[in-house]
Amino acid sequence: MSARSWFWAYRPTVPSTRAQSVQVVNAAHAMASLGNEVELCVEGAEDARSALSAYGLEPIDGLRLVCLPRGRTWASLAYRARLAAFVARTRGEGVVLARRKRHAAWARRWLGRRFHLLLEAHEVDSALASERGEDPRAALALERTVLREACGVVCNAPGTLRLLRETHPWSPPATVVHNAARRGPGPAADAVGVGVIGSVRPDKDPWTVAEAARRCRHPVTWIGADRDLAELERRSDGRLALEGPVSPAEVPARASRCRTLLVPLSHGLFGDALTSPLKLWDALASGVPIVAADTPAVRAVAEGAALLYRPGDAGSLVSALDRVCEDDALRTALVATARERARTWEQRAVEVAAFADRCLP
Repeated sequence: MSARSWFWAYRPTVPSTRAQSVQVVNAAHAMASLGNEVELCVEGAEDARSALSAYGLEPIDGLRLVCLPRGRTWASLAYRARLAAFVARTRGEGVVLARRKRHAAWARRWLGRRFHLLLEAHEVDSALASERGEDPRAALALERTVLREACGVVCNAPGTLRLLRETHPWSPPATVVHNAARRGPGPAADAVGVGVIGSVRPDKDPWTVAEAARRCRHPVTWIGADRDLAELERRSDGRLALEGPVSPAEVPARASRCRTLLVPLSHGLFGDALTSPLKLWDALASGVPIVAADTPAVRAVAEGAALLYRPGDAGSLVSALDRVCEDDALRTALVATARERARTWEQRAVEVAAFADRCLP
């Protein structure tokens, strides 16, 4: 693989439990571990070392993590100056990896063709707008602009690539590169109950989880509740315990205190096609047996590595949770297969770098 200079066209808030921030910081760090020069701008951190430590990472040669000044306007100006300096320094050979389409469109419009542009697509915004009953024309126009300018597209899931091709048949070379995770220690000796790790959102089937918690023989805890969820507690008759978010660095240890991990999703464009859930990859690497939603996106990654339940069907979920908590032979088989499916951020970086070698000069 060629050693290259990379700029991540995304400026996450750090530290943050949001999946986008976790994914971007780990991906940039892993790319630097391959011997590349990588620049990533972040907001909210005091210094690079503390920013990385929140994700369980150490500073590494090749990763220039820039802590932007506080304040939205100042951060935006500083971010643009860093990108312009990167393009000037790399003299047309640098790679800008855009995690947001608007960042990609702005960079091309402002800096021209003096860099190689790769788009990382975790969604097809025009299709999501149509699903919500909104006018998709603005999203379609942005997608067309960015795809016309990009040298290649890295998609997060097969469904994203398929929908992108259906919507924009003349898009550039594209590939699927799934997410990754850090390896976990497996269940602790005193592990108990079911854990759901992550924010509570409608596309995570929360009402089914609440109903299942009311009927499950084992306690269920949602770790990452970031707002008032009194209705969720009411629907579970108080049996769904809610914990606040934990830092990304603490996720493996918190997962190890659960006897079973649950990765819930609702049916819909996101859950069925456009996701490769970061928390699913965390679970696969955890060493803890998994129950997960039976959607096409999850099945493509985790069939055989998780016991699947029907989204929206509390009875199906209760049955799956009780079985995985109690059936030792099933637990052993699920963990063995999950370990085979799990992947590191370094493996993911190798795939992205190899794709860049195929579609860039």
